[in-house]
Amino acid sequence: MSLIKSFSFIILAIMFLIGCADEDTFKTDISDFEDFEMEEQTYWNGSDGSGQFAYGNKIFRNTFYPDWNTWSGFAYSNVINYLYYNEQAKYAAFPSGGADESENYVVAHQFEKIVIDFEKGEEPRFIQLTNTTYTALAIKYGYGYAKKFGGRDGSDPDWFKLTLTGIGLVEEITGTVDFFLADFRFDDDSEDYVVNKWEFVDLTDLGIVKRLEFELSSSDAGTPLYFCLDNLKGRIHY
Repeated sequence: MSLIKSFSFIILAIMFLIGCADEDTFKTDISDFEDFEMEEQTYWNGSDGSGQFAYGNKIFRNTFYPDWNTWSGFAYSNVINYLYYNEQAKYAAFPSGGADESENYVVAHQFEKIVIDFEKGEEPRFIQLTNTTYTALAIKYGYGYAKKFGGRDGSDPDWFKLTLTGIGLVEEITGTVDFFLADFRFDDDSEDYVVNKWEFVDLTDLGIVKRLEFELSSSDAGTPLYFCLDNLKGRIHY
């Protein structure tokens, strides 16, 4: 065997060993919520006072307020409703059902901080996000206290944004990712949009985290602060 071939073989062997060692340091974890057993057209919103639910390596925090019959943080749902602006619409994904035509998904409502904790350090890879029917219809038609985005002539530069922040193992901010659930800031009004399908969002820039924090913001103070989440994938580090 020539010296060059021997050297190439050694390099390949080292890369293989490094790859194997790297695989041994993490385990893929994906939260698709399909293991939750629910009757059709139902949801869990924390009314039992448990304050959270877990799926895989992830703990989804919830606070329920019995005096107001409302909640903050995360709920889970299989509600189908893309037409009606009602109480049920708060628990409905606008695309009708979960991502990839699945049944179950998670709904978030911002009254206090929205948080996912990780039992072990995890490197988030991607997430799928969309609007609730409640928020999407409010933005499109101006229901309730919400303004119709774009205003009367469609030219108002309105927006509705979700910011994801990674919190590292020693409480440091590892990074942020912004995702617009609606955006009417384009010069060409035909490009304005309200997200109506499940969108992939890359989270690899966040690095290894022990917590994800979510914050909704809008150009209109009356926008209902809800969003839906599915298929949160990460790599658990050991």
